[in-house]
Amino acid sequence: MVSLLKRFKRALHPRLPEATNNASALTVTPAPDLGFVACIEGGVLEAQALLLFESIRLYTGRFQNCALYALSPRAGHPISKEARRRLDELGVHYFDTILNTESPEYGSANRVAAAAYIEDMRRHETLVILDSDTLFLGEPTAFILPPHVDVALRPVDVKGISTAGAKDGCDTYWRKLCQCCGVDYDDLPWRESFVDRQPIKANYNGGLVVVRGRLGILRRWADFFFLSMRQGLRPHADGLSFRAGAGWVEPAVARLWGSNQAALSLAIWSASQRVEELSPRYNYPLHLHHQIDPVFAQTIFPHLLHVHYHWLFAKDALPLNPLFLPDGPLSVVQRHWLRSATPLV
Repeated sequence: MVSLLKRFKRALHPRLPEATNNASALTVTPAPDLGFVACIEGGVLEAQALLLFESIRLYTGRFQNCALYALSPRAGHPISKEARRRLDELGVHYFDTILNTESPEYGSANRVAAAAYIEDMRRHETLVILDSDTLFLGEPTAFILPPHVDVALRPVDVKGISTAGAKDGCDTYWRKLCQCCGVDYDDLPWRESFVDRQPIKANYNGGLVVVRGRLGILRRWADFFFLSMRQGLRPHADGLSFRAGAGWVEPAVARLWGSNQAALSLAIWSASQRVEELSPRYNYPLHLHHQIDPVFAQTIFPHLLHVHYHWLFAKDALPLNPLFLPDGPLSVVQRHWLRSATPLV
């Protein structure tokens, strides 16, 4: 893996010095005991996941040599031989164990099942669960959790299925979910959605979840989510098609949208109150860039560390991708890297 990383770095950073035995050479900092987890399947998710893992190896600083886990948790979505070879080159541990048998139509359920599996099977001080349609542009220093923090993540972008209290149309779903999972509704604190600034009961974006591996929160997340599926709880009575990172979501699946994140909130707050919201430099919702307060965006956008780009690397969306704006966060090298790697579909 070391030789592979050296080849990558010299290709993208030709002036990077070779390692020497000289006392003045840079000291290599040991990688933290941390594992990155993401799902990979044939099609667009394959290209997205490979780009994500490559960004970790290239741009995360002290985290670039951490363990990477790629999982294909449901049947019928094999990855290509080329993708399998590329995972090996990047030093990614690949699992094609079928884990999502209860909600195979709901792609987001894959992430829940994968997270619990790695938490059960691989011991790390910290686990980072990622959506495949994200990438890193800098060292995520906040992943070194301070002693008083067990979980770090971002609030949901917009209110969506979150509840604003007893008069909210979504409140019944949340109360039934709490009852189903044996969680006290009143234990969920009040928070605020990021983009539309709505007061809501704690609800988080599942595209980036940083958690202490010993606490069993990820297994609890899976238990809560799949239990709610078995009991027929759905956040939407009906659904409308919309575009997500892996493609268009059909109405039957849209009825489930957001349910895995609701279960995550319950799993977190029933296990620990030591929860920290990450800076907006992490899991930045690129597809909503133009809806974010311009003054705030101008402060944050040039300094992003982790981006949630959704479908914006698709051919039809690439010309309008704000990541490539002159005032954006990309270095010259990163701009060249992404221009050569996209479009993904």
